[in-house]
Amino acid sequence: MLAETEITALVLCGGAGTRMGGVDKPLQPIEKDGLTLPMVDHVIAALPQHSRLLISANRNIQTYQQRGFVISDEEQLGSGPLLGVLGGLESAETPWLLICPGDMPFLAEDWHNDIRQIAQNASTKGTSTNAFVVHDGTRLQPLLCLIHSSCKENLRAYLQTGEYSVHRWLSFIGSETVNYTNSEAFLNINTSADLLARNHRADPANSNR
Repeated sequence: MLAETEITALVLCGGAGTRMGGVDKPLQPIEKDGLTLPMVDHVIAALPQHSRLLISANRNIQTYQQRGFVISDEEQLGSGPLLGVLGGLESAETPWLLICPGDMPFLAEDWHNDIRQIAQNASTKGTSTNAFVVHDGTRLQPLLCLIHSSCKENLRAYLQTGEYSVHRWLSFIGSETVNYTNSEAFLNINTSADLLARNHRADPANSNR
């Protein structure tokens, strides 16, 4: 599989958190495996540990800087995650960029092994695929993907047309789907109700209810 040193990891933390009352979602605490941490810390723990870490954020910059190198998109709030992806591609010094949302705290620590292996196989066969996207068994997860650095100019040109659709861009560059079966592990925490329900479920006091 691709070596961790060939990969830069990018965590997307630039959302407006509209469905959670405007809070910075990745910094909200949630329980996983008996440990309550901000969501972004659970995400970081599930990324290749020998890869450089980038974080795309538009607020609480100093807080995120304690975790990795921050790509600030403060002036681009509301413009969509592809601007963060472009920032990651421009900042990465490796051939590959592994992208993950900051509100997906239940990822297994080895989830990226399959996508790295498939990308390596494609490279060995000499195929031209430069993007690999996770399908969780239920739906496509377009912001959980592995993108080659050669896609940078293509993405910049795409954004200059005024397009911001992640699905459309991935389709345009001919991305390959990587199939997984545990959709629960790829759960996004989108609302305050989602967060409350997950933490309520994790509370031992509620285990027999």
